[in-house]
Amino acid sequence: MSDNKKFIKDIIRVSISNIIKLMSGVLVGLLLPKIIGVTDYGFYKTYTLYIHYVGLFHFGISDGIYLLYGDKNFDQLNRSKFRFYSRLFICIEAVLSLILICVSWSFLSGENRFIFSCVAAYLLANNVTGYYQMISQITGRFKELSRRNVLQSTLISITVLVMYVLHRFTSMSFTYRPYTAIYTIMIALLAVWYLCTYREITFGDSVCIKDNWRDIIHFIKIGFPLTVANLCSTLVLSLDRQFVNVLFDTDTYAVYAFAYNMLALVTTAVSAISTVLYPRLKRASAQTLTENYSELVGTIASIVSVSLSIYFPLFLFVNWFLPKYSESLPIFRIIFPGLIISSVITIIMHNYYKVIGINNKFFIKSLCTLIVSGVANYIAYKAFGNTASISIASIITMMFWYLCVEYYFVRKYNVKWKRNLIYILIIMILFYSITALDNKIFALVLYVAGSCLLTFIFYKERIMKIIKSKI
Repeated sequence: MSDNKKFIKDIIRVSISNIIKLMSGVLVGLLLPKIIGVTDYGFYKTYTLYIHYVGLFHFGISDGIYLLYGDKNFDQLNRSKFRFYSRLFICIEAVLSLILICVSWSFLSGENRFIFSCVAAYLLANNVTGYYQMISQITGRFKELSRRNVLQSTLISITVLVMYVLHRFTSMSFTYRPYTAIYTIMIALLAVWYLCTYREITFGDSVCIKDNWRDIIHFIKIGFPLTVANLCSTLVLSLDRQFVNVLFDTDTYAVYAFAYNMLALVTTAVSAISTVLYPRLKRASAQTLTENYSELVGTIASIVSVSLSIYFPLFLFVNWFLPKYSESLPIFRIIFPGLIISSVITIIMHNYYKVIGINNKFFIKSLCTLIVSGVANYIAYKAFGNTASISIASIITMMFWYLCVEYYFVRKYNVKWKRNLIYILIIMILFYSITALDNKIFALVLYVAGSCLLTFIFYKERIMKIIKSKI
């Protein structure tokens, strides 16, 4: 099988698992808020907000392995060395998880104690799972990665459906606690499964720690900047939620977080490309990377632009099925076009920074953006005191991030950038204009037609080339 065919097959395989994950996300995102109510949904989203930060506590070890072994096959991995890496990593995460549990029970109470105890358990389970998923990804073992995504999504879907049936037909009431605990346990079971799957590089004879501890230091040295850069990226994308979580009451945060929950549905659908892209780019030449940059940015931008049409059925569904969360729709309308920008940055630009080996530059640019975001959100809150203003500030910040990150490629490699930027801006204006219409069915047809037409106008040569290659 040729490299191109394998790349396409990997994308299809991961895409299928992501579609199943998307369906699970729809169930969780649309049924769970109805089952547990607004206040408890706010507590649950507080849990999901803080579990985004647990990746920082692998200290770059996973990312260091990711960067160093990104072009290796599984058979090329040194078994005895990786057994040492795996066991030491698991021990570090277990100690950190135990410390966080102790801190939660010593200094917190009520809902915060429960939430952060679950976050502590999730830290161990998720980081161990993430470690092995990283190995699956860099070695091209996307089949097992996809299977686990499918299993996790299926179990979560079954859990939510059972809760909904019990709630709907027996009038049984649920808080956020049972689902949060079950979700955390599922991630722990997934970690155990990974331990069994990768027993070759976990159990058995390993190298001596005193002769190989420098490897761990090296992983941290090259991986921690990427870890922090990833954290900065997460913070840039979630800082407005952090502001709302701290400055507003739980119910207001629940409504605000629900808007982002709908946003995540589309993010899941397109993330398959990012999963398989890095190993592909890692093996490409510098000339190929430069030649394909603008085309890849345009491809992701156009895919996500057309995907924004899901706003209209979601708008109608929320008003019908979840009227208590209808206040989230104005927020959703503001933040949704920002998905084009964030997808291009996280899927294309960040992968390029990793492949070229300039993670420090991405970190600095993301850190600057994070500072700008914090200032912008604070000014928006002080000036207007509402969540909509914070959402607008986050969109402006995201555009600043896009320009800041892309400037390196424009200056260094003289890549073509104007067409993609103009296309993104016009699509965003089109979305904001059409979503203002009251007739959402007509607006849906109009947006799909308009976005497809704009995509064809801007990328006609590329589209015709693809069509001719298929004939």
